[in-house]
Amino acid sequence: MSKAIISNALRKINNLDYTWSLYFFKIDKRTKEGYFAYKVRFKKDDQLLQYAERLVSCVNQYQVEPINEVQEYNGENPKVSCDKINLDDPLIKEQWRLFYNSIAAASDQKINGKINGYILDGHAKNTHDYISFIKVANPITSLKNNKSITFIPTVEDKLDLMTDDLCRLYLSADCIIYRDNLYTFNNKFEDMFNLEKTMAKLKLNIIEKVMCVEIFSDGEHFTSLAKQYKSSRTFLTFNKERFEKIKKPQDRERIANMLEIELDSDGNLDVKTPEEASLVIRYLCYKIFQENETNDVLEASVIAKIK
Repeated sequence: MSKAIISNALRKINNLDYTWSLYFFKIDKRTKEGYFAYKVRFKKDDQLLQYAERLVSCVNQYQVEPINEVQEYNGENPKVSCDKINLDDPLIKEQWRLFYNSIAAASDQKINGKINGYILDGHAKNTHDYISFIKVANPITSLKNNKSITFIPTVEDKLDLMTDDLCRLYLSADCIIYRDNLYTFNNKFEDMFNLEKTMAKLKLNIIEKVMCVEIFSDGEHFTSLAKQYKSSRTFLTFNKERFEKIKKPQDRERIANMLEIELDSDGNLDVKTPEEASLVIRYLCYKIFQENETNDVLEASVIAKIK
């Protein structure tokens, strides 16, 4: 359904009168603002319109149409799908707010330093529809470098040294913003919105949440081992239903047998090693399951329910 939503949105642009604006942005994680942006002007207004029309067409044809489906972002989806995450999701909410504020406050004054990307922002004139395309790539190409020398033919059919910077806008997008959702074709938005730091916080919050329930022989020891688990990304798929199951003694016994982890005399998990802590984490985060026909315990990076 979500693929149809974004496909229809792109096709609808051709039938609506859109106003387009282009902004270059810089990411600076050292500052409280996080992002800086300025509005880019074109010598001829129709040049921006022509770029927008070609971009919409190419994104629809070469990026949206080939995908199999749109899935909720979990950090592990295969790239034959497109990830979707709501702008109010705690993973990106604060960083999106900072980024949005930088665009809203953008002026014509250029920003110093390297440009990290740009956003093409479109608003329909007669409706409330809007759509934005984000590209995380520096559009400025400097011809003055240590790798090559660039010349340009003159009217006299002679070569002249060219040292000016060029601006190159791509006919692809890394992300689309539509109806308060971010649709992403790759994981570049993770670095853009500083998800590594957010996921690290999520990991610690979930470990603390799990430790607080009395399901371990030694909760502090489990916490110490769980913090050694390297991938914060795994915790994105923390499953509340499995967490509720592991709280119940009868279900906990079944889970312990499946994971081959001992129970103490009180029926609590006796987690001794980092490997056993990893098994509990991967079970709670929907990475481990037991196949009904063979009872084999299997692991997968992505497990999706088929409706």
